[in-house]
Amino acid sequence: MKLQQLRYIVEVANHRLNLSVTAESLFTSQPGISKQVRMLEDELGIQIFERSGKHLTRITPIGRDVIKVATEVLDKVAIIKVMAKQHVHPDQGSLTIAASHLQARYILPAILKGFMTRFPKVAVTVMQGSAAQCRAAVDVGAAHLLLVDDMQEGGDLLMLPCFQWQRGLLLPKDHPLAKVSSLSQAELVEFALVSDGRALSAAHGSDHPHAQSRIVCSASDSDVLKTYVRQGMGIGVMATFAWEPQRDGDLLLQPAPWLAGGLAAIGLRKGAFLCAYLFDFVERLAPHLTRERVEQCCAARTGEECNGLLANLTVPLR
Repeated sequence: MKLQQLRYIVEVANHRLNLSVTAESLFTSQPGISKQVRMLEDELGIQIFERSGKHLTRITPIGRDVIKVATEVLDKVAIIKVMAKQHVHPDQGSLTIAASHLQARYILPAILKGFMTRFPKVAVTVMQGSAAQCRAAVDVGAAHLLLVDDMQEGGDLLMLPCFQWQRGLLLPKDHPLAKVSSLSQAELVEFALVSDGRALSAAHGSDHPHAQSRIVCSASDSDVLKTYVRQGMGIGVMATFAWEPQRDGDLLLQPAPWLAGGLAAIGLRKGAFLCAYLFDFVERLAPHLTRERVEQCCAARTGEECNGLLANLTVPLR
């Protein structure tokens, strides 16, 4: 049994049994793949794929089990290679971050500037997307970690609290409510709102009689939201850390304690090898998530054990 054979059966499954596409993706020949798959089946004494002539038609039940284990073996081999490379060159490598718009636009720039100065030989990639897209990218190994706006269960991901954040109200300086120091939800009933897509209030949410009628537009991209506010479409509802006094001097940000905020989170793939510089990056984002604490959470056998390690953390407010 060879690693190459395991790689072939995994890739054949990933390419929906299309040998031609698989061969192209692996830069090899279709007959070569067919021969190696047959040799593996003969060695194991089982049939991994069913065939009709020269075409593969489906994966057998035992074949699915073999492919699952083969995938795990290849993942472990990849980890061993990374571990060896990191041992020889601890300050070199790559770091791919899957981040939401808010995090990529307003949190990461300052963090990455310091990180890239410290680790100039680490190639950094930022993948921006929705929370679901970010989780999927880390889950399949396309990204090393995710940074999202809300702390949610990550399935096979280890989710760690990064920072708390609040929301406020964004108004043009000439808006009728601009001189009001603190706006209540009731005061906004007569005014159109441009929402960031989240519930307006933890207490009322969408069941509040005016919660939906006031929202004329939803824009999860805060830069788009600001543009709409500047166009006079309504009062913006957004994360307070997305307001930049120097760039947004034509707008006012009013506090709104009654608005539900969020808990930004870092997500890591359970069982993945974490490079030394990744721990450095995480601690720059969240100083309370030291390497020791993250390693303890990674080693936790249950979710309850991990939650216990995080129970007494003081998570900062941005």
